[in-house]
Amino acid sequence: MQPMEKLIVVLKGLGLFLLMSAVLFFVQWQLVEKKLVVLDYKIHFLIFFITLISLLTILIVFALEKKNIIGFVFLGFVVFKMFAIGYIALFEEDFKLNVVSYFILYWIYLLIEVVFILKLVKKQD
Repeated sequence: MQPMEKLIVVLKGLGLFLLMSAVLFFVQWQLVEKKLVVLDYKIHFLIFFITLISLLTILIVFALEKKNIIGFVFLGFVVFKMFAIGYIALFEEDFKLNVVSYFILYWIYLLIEVVFILKLVKKQD
């Protein structure tokens, strides 16, 4: 793959992730406005930023053509995110009150990340 093609893939992936995240924030805002669920934005921001850092790292590894380590980087960030969610679950009272909603949010972000990883791995081969 040419460097310009890699840059387009990286920018497209980052743009799609930011667009999907904006949709998730909008959905959360609508749920809070309609008083269906009470969710704290700071927990959503934390999950978003952890996923963003993970995705940026994986996109950089893709751009540097480190084929064999993308899976290991992804696995490391999945473990890191699980510990971060565990930390939040222990120390945030709001998380304990809405644990199902926050885990649904976590799984949505994880699903987005997995789809991106699968597409990047296919593009590398």
